[in-house]
Amino acid sequence: MKRLTVILLIFNMLAMLLFTGCNESDDSSEFNLFSQGLLCVELGDKYGYINEKGEYVINPQFDFAYSFGENGLAAVKEVGGKWGFINKKGEYVINPQFDYADNFGKNGLAIAGVDGKGGYINEKGKYVINLQFDFAYSFSENGLAIVEVDGKRGYINEKGKYVINPQFDYVYGFSENGLAAVKEVGGKWGYINKKGEYVINPQFDYANGFSKNGLAIVGVDSKWGYINKKGEYVINPQFDYAGFFAENGLANVAVDGKYGYINEKGAYVINPQFDDAGVFAENGLANVAVDGKYGYINEKGAYVINPQFDDAGVFAENGLAIVEVGGKLGLINKKGEYVANPQFDDFIMY
Repeated sequence: MKRLTVILLIFNMLAMLLFTGCNESDDSSEFNLFSQGLLCVELGDKYGYINEKGEYVINPQFDFAYSFGENGLAAVKEVGGKWGFINKKGEYVINPQFDYADNFGKNGLAIAGVDGKGGYINEKGKYVINLQFDFAYSFSENGLAIVEVDGKRGYINEKGKYVINPQFDYVYGFSENGLAAVKEVGGKWGYINKKGEYVINPQFDYANGFSKNGLAIVGVDSKWGYINKKGEYVINPQFDYAGFFAENGLANVAVDGKYGYINEKGAYVINPQFDDAGVFAENGLANVAVDGKYGYINEKGAYVINPQFDDAGVFAENGLAIVEVGGKLGLINKKGEYVANPQFDDFIMY
């Protein structure tokens, strides 16, 4: 699977490097490619920002950068130096001073790290939660953040107080049903409530968060299936790969090296026939690959944009998708027309 596909399929559950924030959404069919009307791009070895017309608003000049948060600030790393925060004019609002930083959440807090420890700052650059964590995620809408101390993970509230003490090997954020997938130390995956109590006992080799339809992906003996919030199998483990259900009620699955789409009863709606396949976006299109080229199909499995790209990603809410041709990335609309020609080395969507 190519770089772009990997990025777009796993970005919602990507565990970043030290102190990196994480989008805890469980529905990877919904995401904003552009944030605050801007998209972070890499050209050469420098990062800058373009608008939806593909025009530079902030020229490539940073060693690394993230997309803009809801407060209109973005975390950027100066060339060979520290991390700070800029506004949409490219001006520093919080001067570079951190060894690492991530974007601000809706609660007005951002992760910032110094000397191997992470904490949370406010929009003035002042620490609200002091440096103490080995690893930290951004706060989710429920007011909790995942943190790691001494190799164990737990959850804190916006005051920096532990709601669930670090005790797990790995954890995901809480889904809308109030459950979170957690991995016991050296063991199996199960689901806890916000009190840290098991609602579904550890029994899976792998587990992920619940989607809006009330189903979660779990793995047992290298096969994937779906459970409900009682831990009961709704679709038995049978797939070599299983993706999240999109709002249209379809999920991408793989069997014997071919990808297709099932409904919430586990029945095939589009038979396995593709070499790769992504989730359906809100516009009803999904990215699929055949014979090394990517295109887009509708919910009936018919091509709307013929296979022609070296790689292709899910359509975002603004109706644009990333495609790769000849090692460069560009943007297309739902007609398959280029909005920005392939010219960029990378896009940063978190």
